[in-house]
Amino acid sequence: MRQSLRLVPPLICSVLLSGCGLFDSDVMWRGGPYVLMWVDKFDNSTINYELNEGTSIGRIDATVFAVGWDGRYLVAKQHPSGNKSVTNFFCIDSRLDAKYAEPSDVVVGPMTEAAFQAKTVELNLPGFSKTIGALE
Repeated sequence: MRQSLRLVPPLICSVLLSGCGLFDSDVMWRGGPYVLMWVDKFDNSTINYELNEGTSIGRIDATVFAVGWDGRYLVAKQHPSGNKSVTNFFCIDSRLDAKYAEPSDVVVGPMTEAAFQAKTVELNLPGFSKTIGALE
């Protein structure tokens, strides 16, 4: 009994420490306060609002594969959960967004392509300047 108790702390430490290297991430694009980044898997690419370097809050869920920014509006294309047979479109007016804003209050979408085209004409939205071909 005493022998097994001595093994518990090293076992717990090794499990906790092994988790440190399990996740990877990268920022693929930046525009204003927004980042297109992935965590753990490349196709887990999302649009986040950056609070400070290394900390951000989600705005548009995976899988975002195209993005554009003109200093005010962010536009994005997404295949929801990686389903390439569906393409959703989004826009965010950064003048309405803030660090701790509720995403549902600032993100317009998901929209169909037709609805997005109408919104593009209405707001003069920017084009898509970054496309991740492997996710398209």
